[in-house]
Amino acid sequence: MMYPNSPSRPENSPVLSSLLILFGFILIGMVVGNVVSSLGMIWMTDLSFQDFQDLGTTLRQHPNGWYAMIFSQGMASLIMFTGAGLLYWRLIEKRPFRDFNSFQNPSPGIFLFVYLIHVVSLPLSSWIQATNERMKLPQSLQALETYMRSMEDRLADLTSFLTTYDSFGQFLLAFLVIAVIAGFGEELIFRGLLQRKLQQGFGNAHIAIWLSAFVFSAIHFQFYGFFPRLFLGAMFGYFYWWSGNLWVAVAGHIFNNGLAVLVMYLIHLKKISPELEKMDQVPVYGIVASALLTSFGLWYFQRYVQQEKVIA
Repeated sequence: MMYPNSPSRPENSPVLSSLLILFGFILIGMVVGNVVSSLGMIWMTDLSFQDFQDLGTTLRQHPNGWYAMIFSQGMASLIMFTGAGLLYWRLIEKRPFRDFNSFQNPSPGIFLFVYLIHVVSLPLSSWIQATNERMKLPQSLQALETYMRSMEDRLADLTSFLTTYDSFGQFLLAFLVIAVIAGFGEELIFRGLLQRKLQQGFGNAHIAIWLSAFVFSAIHFQFYGFFPRLFLGAMFGYFYWWSGNLWVAVAGHIFNNGLAVLVMYLIHLKKISPELEKMDQVPVYGIVASALLTSFGLWYFQRYVQQEKVIA
């Protein structure tokens, strides 16, 4: 069954073999991306491979440490996701980029709806995040929980380092890497390729959306941020399915990441309170209102897009 929002050209490539090849491209991209980013960090900081064993501390002490790390993140994401995804699409599927979109010209109103839905969903997403962070595993899995907590702390420490800016130029560079490069590459892989292949295999858009969102969240290796990222991934998936345009999902992802980068920058400048980032003190009525507004927004977004497609 062809993807409902794809152009008229059918997708004849076998689903399982296509997914295996896609994951192969991603793994190759991961290796190449890590090599390129490591070489880049060595060039920028004069560090050796031995120094990478204690990379966090070493980079913090180096004057170019922040730039080396943001370069590493950008190159890894660019090669692993964007490069691997585009190469797969051209070499294996043999299709142009426009074939990701059945609806070629979404109006500014569609993108505005994406941004508004994201804003009204923030209290709900924050509540999901707070609930996820409070989750406890059974006593028999205490060792696993300890390991996941330590991994979470290391990733949080890295995120804090990358989102601490000394200048507006660093903010712009972080926005480019964390929001634009990551937003485009991850949507290309998880919505543009994985979601459409899963729908081709299962013949059900909802299964494809939630499975791709599950993989999207799991690949970040952050259990205590798994469910809010699952929620976001599903929302991006519905944006893509309903709109038939990958750029709509990309815009939502960039807005989400970019807003986080901006908030961290304003906190660093002491323009806003650090408590705003967590939003874990939202009253129950605020969470309920957010859930209702998000549900209504998604429902109306689908109707709005359908009307635009009829007019077009």
